[in-house]
Amino acid sequence: MVKVQNKKNEKKFVDKLYFNDNQRRLITLVGSRGFDAFIMLIILADAIVQGLMTSPTMNFYWGSILFLLDRVFMGIFITEMLLKILALKLSFFKNGWNIFDLLIVMVSSLPLMSIFIILRTFRLLRVIKFENRNDRISKIVKVFLKLQPTFIAFLAIFAVFFYIFAIMAVNLYGDTFVIFSSLGASMFSLLQVFTLDGWASTIARPVMVVYPNAWIFFSTFLLVTFLLTLSFIITAIKAND
Repeated sequence: MVKVQNKKNEKKFVDKLYFNDNQRRLITLVGSRGFDAFIMLIILADAIVQGLMTSPTMNFYWGSILFLLDRVFMGIFITEMLLKILALKLSFFKNGWNIFDLLIVMVSSLPLMSIFIILRTFRLLRVIKFENRNDRISKIVKVFLKLQPTFIAFLAIFAVFFYIFAIMAVNLYGDTFVIFSSLGASMFSLLQVFTLDGWASTIARPVMVVYPNAWIFFSTFLLVTFLLTLSFIITAIKAND
């Protein structure tokens, strides 16, 4: 009994040492669902405002109001960070989301770094924190995270083949066609071929006019990339069975 009482007294002493009533209130505030919901609402509103600010028409008629709203939202974000740091102190930096938010707010609030203000929209990623409240969203997030190793392996293999075909295209057609004149241009052109975005009429057929056998190169490239993509899809399906 004496030991239990001593432990209780020790806990009370530690609580008094590190916490006071104001800090307890702040911890309760910043840790509440209502506070999170409010900040999420502001993040969504800020993202909408930033989207509207990209429109010349909206800027012409409502530019000053949009700018004012953006500054108000920035002030709310700064206040949020200050409240959390005051409440949580060093514990604030033990949470990855807190550090992420702090960096975004710091960068986007500096006058000389205003070009990075759009980074604030990345705070929308915080909706992932609410994924446990919805089974469907939770499943999507879990599958997405589970597929990361497989996807990285796919990208590594795909990049090797893509690089090889890009070099081949430069050597085969680079002297004649600008779209294959450099490694970068070649990779971009092959990316268009891979996505099937008008590849036949704008890339393959013009090349085949000068190099009739070029169909072999493009067909081989499409076949290899198709098989790689199909392999990834089959692997992903099996991994989630």
